Amino acid sequence: MTEHEIETSGPPASGRSGMRTGSARSADTDTMHDRIVEKAEQLVRQFGYQKTTVADIAAELDMSPANVYRFFSSKAAICEDVARKLAADVREKMREAADDPLLGARERLRRLVLANHHEIVNRCIADKRTHAMVHAAVENNWSVVQEHQESIRQMIAKIISDGIDAGEFSVADPEAASHCFQAALISACHPVIVEGRLSAGEDIQPTLDPLLEFALRGLGARAPSGD
Repeated sequence: MTEHEIETSGPPASGRSGMRTGSARSADTDTMHDRIVEKAEQLVRQFGYQKTTVADIAAELDMSPANVYRFFSSKAAICEDVARKLAADVREKMREAADDPLLGARERLRRLVLANHHEIVNRCIADKRTHAMVHAAVENNWSVVQEHQESIRQMIAKIISDGIDAGEFSVADPEAASHCFQAALISACHPVIVEGRLSAGEDIQPTLDPLLEFALRGLGARAPSGD
């Protein structure tokens, strides 16, 4: 699709973060949205969030910056969809770690939390340019941050509910318990806090199991045999 074809097709409808309103969305509009997000992700990984500009993204796609703005209102809006894509990838890894019907709720929660923590650590260490974008998302209160945390809380609540049904947990309200459980583990699962602890030279790994055990006992779970 050429830039002229995009520019004469009319503005896209709402339905994705940062996109302008208008007529019914077309397959071409969806495709171009995804291409912009994909290219922005590549540039952020290569040059960093601060150094990536709308002009850079447009040049890589053989478009004008004005045409990019037909799809997104700002660079932040583009990068918020990049962050949304990355957050979905993290949650998928968390689901994979905890999605085993043979495991009890206690172990599923443990694996969920560890998968979340390890993804954050990996990005802090091995993907610092992308992590800087996550930092910006938190500092600027992008909606994707709240969406991501709420999605994780719902995952936690479902496992707690399963644990209550199975007699593993003694709490009465899985929704309230999920809020408390998530808050108890914030030092291990908040990207900015984890980054600060790593930057200070703290060895987080030895603290994970005691922290998890504390949070699980708050749900009424018994310690594993031998503890």
